[in-house]
Amino acid sequence: MKTSDTGIWLAAVMLGVIVMLLRALYLYAPRRWHPRGRFAQALRFAPLAALVAVVVPEVLGPVMDAPGVSAALLLDVRVLSALALLVAARLSGNLLVAIGVGAAVLFLG
Repeated sequence: MKTSDTGIWLAAVMLGVIVMLLRALYLYAPRRWHPRGRFAQALRFAPLAALVAVVVPEVLGPVMDAPGVSAALLLDVRVLSALALLVAARLSGNLLVAIGVGAAVLFLG
């Protein structure tokens, strides 16, 4: 079964509307429904956890899929880019500089 372009766009728009409604529901919910305590603190880390869940398999995928870890796998451009980003973030303390350094290593590698 093949999905038409219209069907794909309709699904994308519907998903966007659902996400918007769910976010608006949280914003306009009564105060007593808002999370409190440890749960509210844990929710602050949800975006970072989602980012790590997306990035780590992409960066470490070649290393983890290989039967033996070799220097060639550790010198993969994605691994080097992630390491450069971490070093730049630690040294500069500036997230934009770190992203720029990581992107430069990725594109030049």
